Amino acid sequence: MKIARYTPSLKLSRMADFNPFFRQPMAALPSVAQLFEEFLPRSPYARLRTDFFEDDAHFYACFEVPGVKKEAVKVELQEGVLSVSVERHEKRGEADSSHTLSRSIALPEAIHEDAISAKLEDGILTVALPKQEPRKPKSISIL
Repeated sequence: MKIARYTPSLKLSRMADFNPFFRQPMAALPSVAQLFEEFLPRSPYARLRTDFFEDDAHFYACFEVPGVKKEAVKVELQEGVLSVSVERHEKRGEADSSHTLSRSIALPEAIHEDAISAKLEDGILTVALPKQEPRKPKSISIL
């Protein structure tokens, strides 16, 4: 029997396969949200989904509130924070249940707070946040 010496190559490309494991050993485990997902309500109303966009004159915040009447929606602005809350009542047989969903958004300072408007149409609450005109520099003459 002949003994052969093994000399491993120093190619680091094989070590690259192990790098993700050593850098993030917990990456393959589920997140805390995924662990408790089965205990959260699976209703489409469980979260108040929101979309933001802007044009030249306005910022817009759109909230999905399907099947909700406008009397059940409350929009408030306090100290630069826009808060939207929705109250839903569901009746299943003899059991009644109510859910209150809310979402708060910090607004930029360039918002004209007195001209904010909200519109509920086809299950979408759209809040229009008009932008203020930027302050122009003022020239001051020296006496």
